[in-house]
Amino acid sequence: MKSLILITLIMLGMKCAKAQGTAPESLKQELQKLSYMTGKWKGEASMRQPNGTLLKVNQEEEIQFKLDGTILVIEGTGRNPEDGKVSFNALAIVSFDQQKKEFKMKSHVMNGNQTDAYFKIQEENHFEWGFDLPNNSKVRYNIKLNPAAKSWIEKGEYSPDGNMWYPYIEMNLTKLEK
Repeated sequence: MKSLILITLIMLGMKCAKAQGTAPESLKQELQKLSYMTGKWKGEASMRQPNGTLLKVNQEEEIQFKLDGTILVIEGTGRNPEDGKVSFNALAIVSFDQQKKEFKMKSHVMNGNQTDAYFKIQEENHFEWGFDLPNNSKVRYNIKLNPAAKSWIEKGEYSPDGNMWYPYIEMNLTKLEK
């Protein structure tokens, strides 16, 4: 009896392994549109705090494809320039929904907050992502990458109503050699 159960479990495992297969090339091709983002980036970021003060950090972004090139994982870490302590840390996963034919982003920050965000390609190496907040307020980010200058410029804006937008974050990074 034990042999029969063991054989059944092995067969089931083999069937599941075959069913999983490899990632569709079409999915990998969609994610490849984000390929210049991969690697390590370093620079400065400044964020307007709710009390109006400006927080400046030394920012690093580490970005890599995972799961056979079907997701892009982005980890950003901001450190206090004076003591090097982490003052900001976030992790995001960008994926492509094959049914809806659109990118999606899930982000998590070290304070426990998380968002389900949209992620759009505006043009090559130009992206917008954002999310809605309660009471019809919104947040959006505009990322422009310049391969010739090895630069990443990202600006974030907040809108209390979806009409009037206020800048609150800017990040200027340089791509490090691999």
